[in-house]
Amino acid sequence: MLRLLLIVLACAETLAQDNATNKTDADSAATLTGVTANGPGDLKAFIAALILNSIIVLGCLIGFTFLRLTFPMVYSHEKARSKESLSVAGEDSSDSSTSRCREIRSRMADWLSYSISTSTETAMERAGLDAALLRDFCTLGATICAVIGIPMCIVIVPINSVLGGADEGDDHLSLAEMATIRENHPWLFYVHAVVVWLVCIIVHFVLTRAQARFLRLRVKWLTRMPAPRCTTVLVENIPCAWRSDARLREFFGKIFSPEDVLSCHMVKREEEIAKLVSKRETLQQMKRKAELTYEKTQQVEMFRPSFCGKKVETLEYCNSNLEGLDEEIRDLWQKHQEEHERDPTARTSHCGFVTFQHRRVAEMAQNLQISADLKEWNVSAAPVSRDIRWNDLRKSRNLSKGSEIIGFLAVLGLYVGFMPIVIFITNIAKLVHLGPLQPIWQGFAPTLGLLLFLSLLPTVLMIIFRTFFSLKADAYSQHKLQFWYFLFQLIFVVLVTTVGKSIVDRAKDIWNDPSSAPQLMAESLPNASHFYMTYLVLQWARHAMEMLRYVPLSKFLLFKTIFSAEEAKEMSEPEDQDCYGFGARNVNLAVNVVLGIVFCSISPLVTIMAMFDLALARITYGYLVIYTETKKPDLGGVFWATQIGYIQLALALYCIFMVGVLQAKSASHAWVVAAPSLLFVLWSFVHIRRAYRWEKLPFQEVAFQCEEVLDEKDFEDVAGDCYIQPELAALESVTLTA
Repeated sequence: MLRLLLIVLACAETLAQDNATNKTDADSAATLTGVTANGPGDLKAFIAALILNSIIVLGCLIGFTFLRLTFPMVYSHEKARSKESLSVAGEDSSDSSTSRCREIRSRMADWLSYSISTSTETAMERAGLDAALLRDFCTLGATICAVIGIPMCIVIVPINSVLGGADEGDDHLSLAEMATIRENHPWLFYVHAVVVWLVCIIVHFVLTRAQARFLRLRVKWLTRMPAPRCTTVLVENIPCAWRSDARLREFFGKIFSPEDVLSCHMVKREEEIAKLVSKRETLQQMKRKAELTYEKTQQVEMFRPSFCGKKVETLEYCNSNLEGLDEEIRDLWQKHQEEHERDPTARTSHCGFVTFQHRRVAEMAQNLQISADLKEWNVSAAPVSRDIRWNDLRKSRNLSKGSEIIGFLAVLGLYVGFMPIVIFITNIAKLVHLGPLQPIWQGFAPTLGLLLFLSLLPTVLMIIFRTFFSLKADAYSQHKLQFWYFLFQLIFVVLVTTVGKSIVDRAKDIWNDPSSAPQLMAESLPNASHFYMTYLVLQWARHAMEMLRYVPLSKFLLFKTIFSAEEAKEMSEPEDQDCYGFGARNVNLAVNVVLGIVFCSISPLVTIMAMFDLALARITYGYLVIYTETKKPDLGGVFWATQIGYIQLALALYCIFMVGVLQAKSASHAWVVAAPSLLFVLWSFVHIRRAYRWEKLPFQEVAFQCEEVLDEKDFEDVAGDCYIQPELAALESVTLTA
């Protein structure tokens, strides 16, 4: 939402500036996204944005403090929830009003101390490793921006201001930038060339330390993984001859020993039973809601079965549809069982779950090359059982490949069709005439297409991933969103001024002449530095507004009128995972770090604004993700590893950018000094991936640590039951009701 606010502010700023100062082409990507060239009015716009967003941040934090005390079940962590609710309700009559007020005041800001002082290990235990690392990435990004941005402001900015040759009438923000350097001091370009090397070395050192710490956390997370997940593997692309529970158990019993295999469960193609079980659960929930509504309000709840149908009593509708449903499910299951006895491979998918008795056997199974055909017997770690996408696992391999090609083309179409879609919607918006307000409307109309496109983009991408891609678990859709959404923001936010009128034409130009990339970046990016200052300031309000959790709060208040507080809390969670999941949040943070690195030499103030943004994100997410939101399925640091790659990509872009700037602005050969830094960045990329192999648990940890952690009680009453399909597990309740 804050990105939309940014577009509106940028558009208003464009109206206030002289049209001659705008260097972008008509209908270019930069123009459509509201990116404006540096101009005389930028300082006023920046100060206005700074004041406005500071007020919004302060107001949101104050509002969160009071909402947290008023609705502790929505905003507070478990330890403080009972005390806060008791304090606010005033149920402790033995305390004086003075002591209660003092207690409330002391707890109004204790969330800040929780956010700052909580260790990564504690955060990992409470919310998972991905949540803890989301918070730590804010710290890492703020640290990088601080160690390169603060020295730049202390050393480079005064040199640029004193020795630079800013033209008369330039905005005061330009005095602190590299754009003021002219040929009157050519040695300054060599200083900036050396600075490029220093930035690359410093960031590499910071990333190396961060990755070493991540590796320790990853090993600890893998070691503490609970059973049966840690002893269960997902086997995909099983040959047809082995597609049954008994045959699969026999196969792994021969590879290891029969005693090592605890249970095997093939994924069954029971779509019909799954639909009936889902229908049964939905009707039971509707029935319970209708009964609670009648108990509280003495009113009969009505329900419209179809869009154009007549309303009927919900309770009567549910009872009539539930009647005979259990018998239908049992008869269908019996029919499928008879079919399975005739053909054991009938109604089985290509994958299944195998649970072993010991952790070391499961780790060995993941590292085996079982078949000479690499497409068969693919063994991987099992995801969290409650997050598994059983419908995707039921798909055939050929169908999955075909749908993934369609999904990839759909995602590619979003990138290629971005500008045509925005221009089309913009032309429709321009057909509206508002009379005297038409000049203002003409300034805002070009952004309407972008407003609609960007607000729906994460949701559209998630729909594509969940529809066309085969995902083992829903958390993997967040990881796909992290990649594709970052690529979109990198092109249409960070590098939008270099795109021109068509991303396809620009890609062709760079493909035909790769050496033109530095020149393209040098010609466009420096002229938009003031815009990105304002952009980063506007991100402050986005972090603060997430603290309010207005959507979960609204759901909680609505459901609480019918259900109990605990049920209302469960039904109002989690928050929208398309825009507020690990994928989108990591992307937004990564883009801000990229901006801070890319502009650190051209405009150090951009880096400082990124530092403040990431510091605020560290405070908000340090409490919000760890102590307020529900715990999400954990991939154990996959998002973090991808974020490190994005920072290294930002370093590569920074080197290319600075080579182009030094080559364009100076007749000297300062760019020759900076150019080899790109090779250093490539070496850093390879070195970090080879030195810190985080994907799998080292076998020495399996041999000496895991066997001590796992006890016999971890396997009591497990037998792989966590990895049975929900519709098959629900058959037990259907049988019991019989």
